[in-house]
Amino acid sequence: MGDQASRQEDFVFCQSYPKSVIITRWIILGAAFALGIYILTSIKQLLGLAYIIYSLVVLTLILPLSRCSSCFYHGKPCNTGWGKVAAYLFPKGDESKFVRHYDYAIFIHLLWIIPLLASLFQLVRVRNLVALVIFGVYLFVLLLEKIVLKKLACSRCHQKEFCPAVPFRKTDKV
Repeated sequence: MGDQASRQEDFVFCQSYPKSVIITRWIILGAAFALGIYILTSIKQLLGLAYIIYSLVVLTLILPLSRCSSCFYHGKPCNTGWGKVAAYLFPKGDESKFVRHYDYAIFIHLLWIIPLLASLFQLVRVRNLVALVIFGVYLFVLLLEKIVLKKLACSRCHQKEFCPAVPFRKTDKV
């Protein structure tokens, strides 16, 4: 019990994230989006265009409404800087509904799943080194994003203790 109390005392969260974290996240997320567009466009240009439109809808409507509006960082720089942007788009909601709104996360996860499946499809379809490299690089970028998210963002997040999106969460054994 004392160990848990000392861990909570040692935990210091970010009131707002430093620009270095935001820039790092944007570089990795930008690489993932660029690769996603490339992967889908290489299959068919219309797929790439549909992915861009879907991404814009998710990032300007679904993400801010399902997460940002009820987040502690609404109006503040979060780990992606989106908390500041969301404040311009939508008013602050009830923070107690933050976890409840994660049902909409599937729409956000599709931003990564669709290009991953498409690159796997391309690999199976064309069976060449280029398709393998593209699949491998995209997978690497996704894994890098999750590692950076855990180390730079989740470890400092105000909502870390109850956020359902915290990757690799360790649960305490009682």
